[in-house]
Amino acid sequence: MYIVNHQDFLSTINELLSDSHTVLDIGCGVGETLKEFCCPIKIGVDAHRPYLERAKYAEQLIKLNFRAEHLSELFLPKSLDSVTLIDVIEHFEKEVAWDVLRQAEEIAAKKVIVFTPRGFFQQLDVDHYGLGGESFQRHRSGWEVEDFQNCGYNVVIFSKFHDQKNKAFLQVYGKNAEPIDALLAWKDC
Repeated sequence: MYIVNHQDFLSTINELLSDSHTVLDIGCGVGETLKEFCCPIKIGVDAHRPYLERAKYAEQLIKLNFRAEHLSELFLPKSLDSVTLIDVIEHFEKEVAWDVLRQAEEIAAKKVIVFTPRGFFQQLDVDHYGLGGESFQRHRSGWEVEDFQNCGYNVVIFSKFHDQKNKAFLQVYGKNAEPIDALLAWKDC
């Protein structure tokens, strides 16, 4: 584990994805992050259909309206190179999140990558896209380095990643709050 002070988590994720031809992004939302991934084949899954309907760069994405809790019903074991959960795992209760991670590990032939706030980042039921997904936006769990390390994940801490530039952070914590770290965890399958 090490601490990174820069904010460019996408370049680190793309380094991790450099040997992947296919990627499944669980909870892809409108595809803002997924469109930046270096993989030629990008599949985005989201439970909230309006996000997928408004997905940016939709021609580059395969979009599936499906719940993460049931992904193993849709994808065969080791059927995709990598599976990502970028700012998603914290939206599940911890027990459900562990099951989603287990399914991701079954689906991935090479790697599972998770990006999440460190600790519990309180977030209101606000959909900043204005697409009616408020119930999907609430944070239900918090994650620490040990959670991932105990399950065989490598972890990088992005120091003070979430700050006043993040609308959700500003609404809950205010303009004078200390920034919150983020975790990037990955596991080779």
